[in-house]
Amino acid sequence: MLPASQDLLDTLTAAHRRGQRLVLVFDYDGTLTPLVAHPRLAVLDPAPRAVLARLAATPRVTVGVVSGRGLDDLIGMVGLAGLSYGGSTGLELELAGKRRIPAGALASRARLDPLSAAIETRLAAYPGAWVEKKPFGFTVHYRQLASNRIEALCAETTALLAPHATALHVLNGPLAIEILPAIAHDKGTALRTIVAQGGAEPALALYAGDAVNDAPALAAARALGGIALGIGPEPPAEAVEYLPDPAALMALLAALAETLAETVAVS
Repeated sequence: MLPASQDLLDTLTAAHRRGQRLVLVFDYDGTLTPLVAHPRLAVLDPAPRAVLARLAATPRVTVGVVSGRGLDDLIGMVGLAGLSYGGSTGLELELAGKRRIPAGALASRARLDPLSAAIETRLAAYPGAWVEKKPFGFTVHYRQLASNRIEALCAETTALLAPHATALHVLNGPLAIEILPAIAHDKGTALRTIVAQGGAEPALALYAGDAVNDAPALAAARALGGIALGIGPEPPAEAVEYLPDPAALMALLAALAETLAETVAVS
């Protein structure tokens, strides 16, 4: 195990042994699964899914996944009941089987849908780029666009969005531009809401993410006295701890699940 992984394992295990609740929340693409050519190919393998299920079944452990994907898409990709979910970069939540959607997100569709359609019509000039539509936002992907066309696509997209700048959050992710309504909900507020679900019981929160839209959740984890874990070669600056890739994260989580199982059995 990597030295950083061992330190994290020791910290999480010690907190659980002290009686703290562990709140383990993860981004999906690039964190639980590697980045791939198309989001539909980012399938969570059976072994990682089993590790998440094992952790979620452990006493005093909450597991959540918060993603830029739409909520239904995310739940379908993870395929586990009993987790806390956040879709559309935290605008949609499903906690304890109940959905929460802020009124501002619902109202944003009147602006976002025409923008999405306008940008989509321009993409014929950019083979390999496409729009991923979500319930409360959209993402312009250019993972398969020729490198010499990326600058032009980004410039044209920025120009189309400029008249609506005050109403939008525009995030530049890994080979993608994410467009969201400018309301006070993000992955950070999602993490805080998931932690608060446990009530007043002391908790240690861990958030793991790899991209710019994870920055608010990483900052929230730090503010809560928890662990801000960056994944991959270029995680947000808000990360304090680092692991090189999703495989290293899964090795840590598998070791944690095993260690906690032994602790619970002894107690």
